[in-house]
Amino acid sequence: MAIWINRNHLVGRTSEIIGYKSGLGLTLEEFNDIVPIQFHSLWFGNSTDLLRIRSEEYEELITYLLYKVGNTQSPSTVPSSILLHNKYRNNPELLKMYMDLAASAINFLSEATRKFVENNSKNGIDPSPYVIESGIKYEKKGVEMAIEIMKGFNSDLHRSPWGEIRQINWTDIAQLKNLFESESLETLYGNFIDQRYIDYLSHNFDSIGNIHWRKFEALTCEFFEKQGYYVEIGEGRNDDGIDARLWTHEIDKLGPPTIIIQCKRYKDKIEKMVVKSLWADIQEYGAESGLLVTTSSLSPGAEKVCTARNYPITQVNRETLKLWIKVMRTPYKGVFMAE
Repeated sequence: MAIWINRNHLVGRTSEIIGYKSGLGLTLEEFNDIVPIQFHSLWFGNSTDLLRIRSEEYEELITYLLYKVGNTQSPSTVPSSILLHNKYRNNPELLKMYMDLAASAINFLSEATRKFVENNSKNGIDPSPYVIESGIKYEKKGVEMAIEIMKGFNSDLHRSPWGEIRQINWTDIAQLKNLFESESLETLYGNFIDQRYIDYLSHNFDSIGNIHWRKFEALTCEFFEKQGYYVEIGEGRNDDGIDARLWTHEIDKLGPPTIIIQCKRYKDKIEKMVVKSLWADIQEYGAESGLLVTTSSLSPGAEKVCTARNYPITQVNRETLKLWIKVMRTPYKGVFMAE
């Protein structure tokens, strides 16, 4: 099926869908940077041009853009039913189980959807009866496969441009430009930095050196809080060079920090004067150790100073930051049909 639409309506509608599904708001310029080359003839040109686009083409565009902003695991539009069939096709016993549970899932969702509409429900569809029944029939493996099937349905519906189902019912839209331009740390989806920015960086890690310096400090604090530390972020512009303080236990906050952190969003390597400055702060505040978090790495001279003088200072470099992002990103899974 083909759709006829003006280019300006295509761009506007696409922006609305990506914002609604991912919770991220992008400017036209930001969209222009990530639209794949195979869609350039549709995306770029006179805004009033009338375009013909096949429905499956538009699905591919939406799916790719959701992936590019870090909202989905893959840019592929292959339905979950095919992926799961391929996963189990070489095991006749599991394939038979999958085919049975997939058919049961369709029947369950059809009936649940009918009741949902009749009752004008706002609470979504609860898949528990289907999962429980699958467990009764096939025990633990049946439960696991039923959950897998439901997650697959949810993922398919989430990336579809034709419906309103999304994995998270966002209460606001986080503007992507604020990751790079804003000093504000206000967010409803995180304690120091918005989770949507972390997800974005997971698929666009090369942008890490361009984010706002305050967001870089927030990213560091978010990581350590998720690891169970008690974190105090610095004031920003008047923090005496200490960007964050960490304690192992809450009661320890009455005393010196366990770790003090300096964040350096640098392109060049960190020189030894920075290391010496951090060592001075460790001594002044009675911390056990110091940490340099950088988008670069320590220079040979800085590493030599740490080793020769036995400074209790370690570094988190660009490669480690990439691992942090991977650990912190939202797991690649959806909720069942609704929040």
